[in-house]
Amino acid sequence: MSTLRVALVQQATVWEDPAANLAKARDFVAEAARAGARVVVFPELATTGFTMAPEGFAEPLPGHTTEAFAALAREFGLTVIGTAVEAHAPHPRNAAFALAPDGSLAAIYRKLHPFTYGEEHRHYVGGDDCPVFDVDGLPCGLQICYDLRFPEPFRALAAKGAEIVFLPANWPARRIDAWSTLLAARAIENQMALCGVNRVGRDPLAEYPGRSAILDPFGVPIATGGSEEGLVVGEIDLTKLRTWRERFPALQDRRPEVYGRL
Repeated sequence: MSTLRVALVQQATVWEDPAANLAKARDFVAEAARAGARVVVFPELATTGFTMAPEGFAEPLPGHTTEAFAALAREFGLTVIGTAVEAHAPHPRNAAFALAPDGSLAAIYRKLHPFTYGEEHRHYVGGDDCPVFDVDGLPCGLQICYDLRFPEPFRALAAKGAEIVFLPANWPARRIDAWSTLLAARAIENQMALCGVNRVGRDPLAEYPGRSAILDPFGVPIATGGSEEGLVVGEIDLTKLRTWRERFPALQDRRPEVYGRL
């Protein structure tokens, strides 16, 4: 496959109302399928919003949220990426999942870096792995929101061969310039395509401006969103990405044996 069409869902998430948000999800997935997307990506905690009362929404993964999205993946024949509050002791985990077109669970990723500035660390436990999974035969990875500020997991995914990283987020308006800058930086430094999907609207904590983006390995936007609810759709050129990695193999010039001593 030389290209991959991706749809990002700029959702106005209904606060702490999974039923209402799941009711909206089918329309988004149907629209993504009509647009020819092979992957549809929902923002962080798209069924609840960025809740700091996760215990009431915690569930095992796989569980009812993944089952609901898996049914949509099967119905429309595409990969669905979402997030959920995963049951875990002593606190739940903020987890992203990827569901293949047949509804099977391709990957679960637990947010590595709870957002301490927003006291997420008091309510969620961080994960400890960055899995790579296939989308239509392409190696991909997942990160979540605040993880974007940390280059290490993106580099780890690149070292594992990931060519595309999907990043669901609830990134507030007051720090949106950092969002755009960091998305470009992570794409450029790892020579990968990056798909960052941010919600729109308000919740009791913040205002969210969208600005979802699909970036190529040069950090150049392929598609960007505004502040309205809806899809952002773009086509990633994998031939361009792989050619750039071959012509300018910067990742091969890394010196990890030195970095560990610094």
